[in-house]
Amino acid sequence: MRLLRNPVAQFLAIGIVLIAAITIGTGYLAGRAAETEALAEARDTNEVLARSVARPAVEDSLIQGDRGAVDRFDRKILQRLLVGEIERVNIWRRDGRLVYSNEFPLIGRTYGLTGDQLDVIAGGGTGSLDYNPQAPENDVDDGLLKGRGANEVVRIYTRFRSGNGEPLLFEGYYSLAEIDQRQGEIVGSFRWITIGGPLLLVLLVTPMLWILTGRLTSGASERERLLIAAIDASDAERRRIARDLHDSVVQDLAGTAFSVSAVAREPGTPVGARERLNDAGGALRDSLKALRSLLAEIHPPGLHPEGLGAALADLIAPASTAGVQASVSVEGIEHASDPMAALVWRVAQEAVRNSLRHAEASTLAVTVRGDGKRLVLEVVDDGVGFDAAHPADPSSFGLRGLRSLVAECNGTLEVRSSPGEGTTVRMEVDAQ
Repeated sequence: MRLLRNPVAQFLAIGIVLIAAITIGTGYLAGRAAETEALAEARDTNEVLARSVARPAVEDSLIQGDRGAVDRFDRKILQRLLVGEIERVNIWRRDGRLVYSNEFPLIGRTYGLTGDQLDVIAGGGTGSLDYNPQAPENDVDDGLLKGRGANEVVRIYTRFRSGNGEPLLFEGYYSLAEIDQRQGEIVGSFRWITIGGPLLLVLLVTPMLWILTGRLTSGASERERLLIAAIDASDAERRRIARDLHDSVVQDLAGTAFSVSAVAREPGTPVGARERLNDAGGALRDSLKALRSLLAEIHPPGLHPEGLGAALADLIAPASTAGVQASVSVEGIEHASDPMAALVWRVAQEAVRNSLRHAEASTLAVTVRGDGKRLVLEVVDDGVGFDAAHPADPSSFGLRGLRSLVAECNGTLEVRSSPGEGTTVRMEVDAQ
């Protein structure tokens, strides 16, 4: 299966299937065409024998049934008529009487002609008829065709006029074995064209496709390398910024908040100043929470199973400032891999961000559950919701951009919402 992911292997597989289909299809069509051509050649042969060989030798006395005329026709003409695949010849009158046949007992007998035979003898031309061993004229004890099947002989008949102008029907019994042989020769003459053409095309295109695929693969590998390098550089820069902020601004804010609170608690601090200091301390602590949440978004700390709960707690820290009662619950993820923990955090980050910005919710719950094999994340709010069936804004990537990433990890990402009913974002992925 991995081999078929290679474009060249796919092309070769498709090429082989196409060659097989073309070979079968053209073989069938060529067989039909060759059968028609071989039968047409037999019809041409019958016309030549009727008009150029039999007609000049047919005497009026032969038509009248004179035995001497039959013997003369037999000695002079018969061997010139029984050529190639012809096994019997008949010459009919319009009333169905056999004027001549190389099956001598039949000469002079009358049989009913078929409708096609009557049409040809009346209007001219050439026709054909499958051999019928049950026909009266074929029921001859010592006949050359005794025991033949209907699929072994074809009867071809051509009209010609005798010297006195009477229309006669010259009929030849042609062996289908000989016709089939000629059919095979016709098919064989262009079989290599039908097979060799597609095969040559595949052989010519495959090396070019191999070269182009190699170039595309090399280009894709280079783009992937550059993308990974860019991501690594971005990650390193975000990590540096988060570290600098944590080691400087966050520590300064935390120290200032503690100092302000300590001054507010001193006995000698006036009541009015104490209230203002408490308000300032609260504002500093709120700012500190917001800054820590921002740091978590810039570069979340501890994106591994053990630190996922703390990272999600930092993620929802701004919820209290927005008046949203938020909670985090993480259970059973000890066996999850670090990349899967990072994916859970990224999806939760986008879902929490959307909820705080757009949902106007009063509660927000982030839940992560695992059973050792699968991880399930649910971010649920009781906000205004939206019509999930409505097409998403094409300029907004968000969760839509994460769907492909989740799908690559053998997971599913589902957003359920309706106006006034809140929103639930649910993701399920492999734990490893």
